[in-house]
Amino acid sequence: MVLPFRAKTALDAGQTGVGFHELCDVYGRMIGHRYSDLAAEDEGKVRRFSNISLPEACATSFNQGLSRFSMSDNQNGLDLVIVSMPECGSELIYEQRGSAVVARNGDAIFHATSERLISHTQRVAGILAVALPRRKLAALARLDDCGPIGRIAAENPAFRLFRSYASSLLTLENDPDFRLADRIGDQLAELLALAIGASRHGQDVLREGTALPDARFHQAEQIIKRHLSEPELNEAHIARALLVSPSTVRQVFARRGLSVASFIREARLARAHAMLSGADGHDRRIVDIAADCGFNSMSAFYAGFRAVYGCSPKDIRGSL
Repeated sequence: MVLPFRAKTALDAGQTGVGFHELCDVYGRMIGHRYSDLAAEDEGKVRRFSNISLPEACATSFNQGLSRFSMSDNQNGLDLVIVSMPECGSELIYEQRGSAVVARNGDAIFHATSERLISHTQRVAGILAVALPRRKLAALARLDDCGPIGRIAAENPAFRLFRSYASSLLTLENDPDFRLADRIGDQLAELLALAIGASRHGQDVLREGTALPDARFHQAEQIIKRHLSEPELNEAHIARALLVSPSTVRQVFARRGLSVASFIREARLARAHAMLSGADGHDRRIVDIAADCGFNSMSAFYAGFRAVYGCSPKDIRGSL
């Protein structure tokens, strides 16, 4: 087990009244580190973090990263690899064992937690950090070739999937059960191994596993949600965003017994239903709600709505 507990945690200094140093101390204790040499100018800027800890994965989102700190080696005997992913427009400079690595323009830095880490930067914004067991990653990736610290380019396709999948952890409403938690940890390790260089064994695992199709499905789902209002949304648009072929997108959905077109249609209908039954939907024209959900045909909207919900959009509104 990587962490001694499995839970969701959120800490907001503005709401709880904790100080900047205490906030850093709380996070440090969660992953077994002590923070020192903090920058005074970060007080009032670094205000909150949200975290989800699973047996073999930990994801944390900060409203702003630290511009300067020294992080001790792990005090809990945990041998982890942490991937730090700054927002675009931000910058990270990490130093470990005499080597300095710079991440800009969406790049990320990964480092081992067995040794002290020093950080300093002039441009810092929000940051997402993911911790994984080094032993799990070492079974899949050529870590000895990478050294204790390294950079991952933002345009790396596997890293893009890793980042998207890691971000999704923080949107979970409840703690996942152990079976799902183990699967998440496995898949994050597989995607990260692919991003930094999978070993021969790791390549075999990736070919036989579900990490890539599952991560692609999740990313496709997020793309669809963001672009539902666009009537022209289809598998070709999703493929371009994922940097894969349309046939790969079809295969990702087919593995789940779905078609891309039906998934988009049902997502649009679900959004329309939520809007119609919401407090603001009662005052809006149905034709405007349909358009906001990407329907350019009212007959198709009404037919699809009745097929899924067994009633018309007007019936939903009339039941309020």
